[in-house]
Amino acid sequence: MARKETFILFILLSPFIIGCENSSEKNAVSSPTSEPELPVELASSNSSFLDKQREKIDHEAKYQPRFEIDSRWIIFSKFKSPRPTTWIWTTPKSNMRIANYTLEAAAENDVAELSVIQFDKNEGGDLSKNIERWKKHFRSNEGGPVRAIISETIVAGLPTTVVEISGEYMGMGASWHRYNYTMRIALIEFEEGNIFLKLLGPTETISLHQNEWNSFLDSITFIEEN
Repeated sequence: MARKETFILFILLSPFIIGCENSSEKNAVSSPTSEPELPVELASSNSSFLDKQREKIDHEAKYQPRFEIDSRWIIFSKFKSPRPTTWIWTTPKSNMRIANYTLEAAAENDVAELSVIQFDKNEGGDLSKNIERWKKHFRSNEGGPVRAIISETIVAGLPTTVVEISGEYMGMGASWHRYNYTMRIALIEFEEGNIFLKLLGPTETISLHQNEWNSFLDSITFIEEN
């Protein structure tokens, strides 16, 4: 009798056990297979899908090279600067980028990335709002808010604002985080459209290239001046 009662109890409980197993499988979270794009954010607009596609095509035709123009130089818009030997050209992943380089990693860290974006005149968003948005991509390594370090300089005779944020990088809604990361953005106020020079990567790697970054900014000139 005991075996019969055990068998009946197993039959009654089987749907419940199977249901629990299926529920566990449904609730399992899969890990991301690839990292999302990390561009400087674009200002949102109410334009239609066709307008956005047209803007994309127009921007590519106006600004974006798909190959390295001259390996001796970092060339963007109407500017150029000698290319540091450890900065390697990579084809831009986003239609908004007009130049893209990877910077050699420090020790066991990841490489850093330099991306250059140019907006049309009067576009690109208010600087203070951009800074607040960039800060939301980070939190301190202890989980708190971050502080943006802001300085002013002159690049190629043009007023330039440099913004630096460090901490735990969370990206733009990404499901993966990067600890001890730094984002440094130099905004050049150019009459034909503001230019964003965005450096992003492990803080140790960014520090490794500090001298190259300073030299890069100091050496930027108008192409027609040379």
